[in-house]
Amino acid sequence: MNSRTLLYPTLLILLWSAIFLATITRPALFDDADSFHAEAVREIVQSGDWVTLRINNGIRYLEKAPFMYWLAALSASAFGLHDWTLRLPLALFSLLLILLVFKFGARFWGEKTGFYSGIVIATCLGHYAFTRILLPDVILSFFIAFSLYMYVLITFEEQQRKNIGPVDLRCAALYISAALAVLTKGLIGVVFTGAIIFVHILATGNWKVIRRLQVGYGIVIFLIVAAPWHVAAALANPDFLQFYFIREHLLRFLGMRYPKDYGAVPRLQLWGLHLVWIFPWSAFMWGLVRNFPKSVRPQEKTQRAFLFLFIWIGVILTFFLFSSTQEYYTFPTFAAFALLLGKAMADLDARETSPKWGIVSLGVLSALTLSTGAGMIALTWLGNHAEAARTLAGTLTAHPERYNLAFGHIHDLTAATFSLLAPMVHQTAALLIIGPSAAFLLALRKRWMASFLLLAAMMIGLCHLYNTGMVAFEPVLGSKSLAKVVQYYYQPGDKIVINDFYEKGSTLNYYTGLQVYVMDGGFGVLWYGLQDKTAPRLSLTQDELLNQWTSGKRTFLFSEKKPLESLLSSHPGFNYRVLAEDGGKKVLINW
Repeated sequence: MNSRTLLYPTLLILLWSAIFLATITRPALFDDADSFHAEAVREIVQSGDWVTLRINNGIRYLEKAPFMYWLAALSASAFGLHDWTLRLPLALFSLLLILLVFKFGARFWGEKTGFYSGIVIATCLGHYAFTRILLPDVILSFFIAFSLYMYVLITFEEQQRKNIGPVDLRCAALYISAALAVLTKGLIGVVFTGAIIFVHILATGNWKVIRRLQVGYGIVIFLIVAAPWHVAAALANPDFLQFYFIREHLLRFLGMRYPKDYGAVPRLQLWGLHLVWIFPWSAFMWGLVRNFPKSVRPQEKTQRAFLFLFIWIGVILTFFLFSSTQEYYTFPTFAAFALLLGKAMADLDARETSPKWGIVSLGVLSALTLSTGAGMIALTWLGNHAEAARTLAGTLTAHPERYNLAFGHIHDLTAATFSLLAPMVHQTAALLIIGPSAAFLLALRKRWMASFLLLAAMMIGLCHLYNTGMVAFEPVLGSKSLAKVVQYYYQPGDKIVINDFYEKGSTLNYYTGLQVYVMDGGFGVLWYGLQDKTAPRLSLTQDELLNQWTSGKRTFLFSEKKPLESLLSSHPGFNYRVLAEDGGKKVLINW
């Protein structure tokens, strides 16, 4: 193995460490998916039940496949239950995805192309943003990408097979990876993989590859890996199969699941957002247009790879024309985008294509980021001259209709928000103004590798600033500080009530380890679990809350501003004391 072969993956590992590993400990977990997924992990560790996921101290949570939770539970069992131990599996799979993309690109186009592709996937904004919350999509993306890599090896390198008995190891790896994708996020893991392979075979007319895929052996291997948990979950929960496959797969895909507790991004917006998720490398998207395959049955190896990668992206984006969507659902396309962009960047560096389009693209990026940075500075200046707010939460404008989307809270920001975060905003603006502009100047001098490395260095800084922003918004998006106050004062027999549905204050459950009651049990992730006849009655009406409040039994009431205003307007005689408040939320007590 030569030094260059070691250099590129080593640099990618260092890049991953600087971004993903260096920010793993903070912020605290947020309300909603972040903390209730963590709660499911906590209950695995404490109960020892690895089959039926549970949240809120024993309430069944059958919605999700278990693999991410298993990995986090193993991490917590080994290193203790901490925020960073729950995030560790996501960080490690980010590294695996980066190295797989490098290997994929290097296999077909050389190590420099693999390196540039690895840089793209390691530093693009979407990869970092979607691994800041406990979501399984980076794990799913790795398994889908690995399955497809095995398929490409089987298809393009017919003579390279290695067998154990009659089974090609590459086929075995494909089916095992597809099965693990199913255990990570349900049937979508095999649907995406199978659909991409089928469309590629259909487009190329290469039906003879089906024999080399060893489908018969593959089905057996797939079931050996994927079936045991599904069987065990069905035996432990007689309603599991209908709930999991019909409600959580079919009805959710059709947008008909009840209750509808998820949002949908308009399709064109979903597609257009990839320019943001792939930032800053979306500057080189024109290279994808230039490399678009001119035939569905190309003979040249590079063109064959291009065709497959475009099919990979096209199948996933087309799928969501017919399904409910959220921003991170198309994460599995990022690896394909990275490979195509890495090849376009390598062509620029090797002078295999006219550099004019690359220079123009970087010029456009520089203009956009310069105007964005200037706009951020202007907003900060305007915020300095607006009416001062004492807290970050006080500067925000609520848009609850947007909160079903992963990044819905971005609409809450105001000029005053930018003013309170001025140091971070100014640093971000400086990176946006200087980074692409300097990369553009280097490109003018034909120093493409230096230009790409400078953009990667800029993204290290931006990812750290992104994380700093998340830490700043920790009281607004999470409730750890309030949970710790409740935990300090809690006595056996007390009740903790969330004045809304569970996700609004799920950090109270996770950080205290105590069961919570909810004021809206007809919505959200607790809805189905509370239908179970064996589940305790944890959903309260306003009248039941008032009876509890005046009964003399100690009660903690957690509430955001608007639900509290609604409660107080309906019951003006409601007597309470404020125990603690932070991030626009309060904990009230009746003692």
